[in-house]
Amino acid sequence: MEIKYPGKVEVVIYRAGKDFGYIKKYGMVTRSMIVINERTKVQNLSEASITKAVEEAVNEC
Repeated sequence: MEIKYPGKVEVVIYRAGKDFGYIKKYGMVTRSMIVINERTKVQNLSEASITKAVEEAVNEC
């Protein structure tokens, strides 16, 4: 998605149990998540939900 929308979206993947940098910002989570533009948190990691969240983030810019 970052390739499709260069400069408009930043996507970070946090894996539960392996990455801990997200805890201060987003709290404890038990599932992996994707954070888009440091605003939108997506925990339902299906292609449709990720695509929808990215497109909404791009439209906000």
